[in-house]
Amino acid sequence: GTARLELQYLGSLDAMASMARGNCELCGFHLPLNLPCGELLARVHKFLKPRSHRLIRLVTRTQGLYLAHGNPAQINSLADLTRPEVRFVNRQIGSSTRYLVGLMLQRAGVSIGEVQGYETNEFTHMAIAAHIASGMADTGVGVETAACRFGLDFIPLVRERYFFAIRKSALETPAMRDLLSIMRGPDYVGYVGQLVGYDARDTGRLQTLEEAFPRERAPRSAGI
Repeated sequence: GTARLELQYLGSLDAMASMARGNCELCGFHLPLNLPCGELLARVHKFLKPRSHRLIRLVTRTQGLYLAHGNPAQINSLADLTRPEVRFVNRQIGSSTRYLVGLMLQRAGVSIGEVQGYETNEFTHMAIAAHIASGMADTGVGVETAACRFGLDFIPLVRERYFFAIRKSALETPAMRDLLSIMRGPDYVGYVGQLVGYDARDTGRLQTLEEAFPRERAPRSAGI
């Protein structure tokens, strides 16, 4: 028979919490490359367990600042978000992208209280891009593909790995075998690979948590 798919859009942190509660068999999350992300990694280890979960590599992708075409607001870096006339639009609470924005601002020496619009809540990269394209905001952070689709300028900020987490017990079900077969097939890999800002070289690769994060350790107490 045909497998039935129920799809729900959640931020990475909420998605992992949903899996931990047993509400889903598969969830997506992402972690930045070359940025210290101990709190995010702590949450991965809080919600996902080495014995009961496996990871499926999906893509490596680029996130950055969205700007109106031609960059009329003259935004060149995260430091420009402190200018009082610059309107920023943020992802929702519970989104890893929102956490990533806070992390990058901290590293740039920018207080979130200085960013007009930091407390806004939008639920997709496309919604962020639509805000910029319509003139409702000057900038926001998201994946490069959405910027391209809305004709926006884009300043790359970070590369990140995107994973699916799956219950180990679900791996051998017909539906999941079919999903893995599709993900590893040339049609799907070719489609993902042509998306702007996406790298599909590891798409469909199965990993344990230890293999994905071999030298990364979650802090014992992350205060989260």
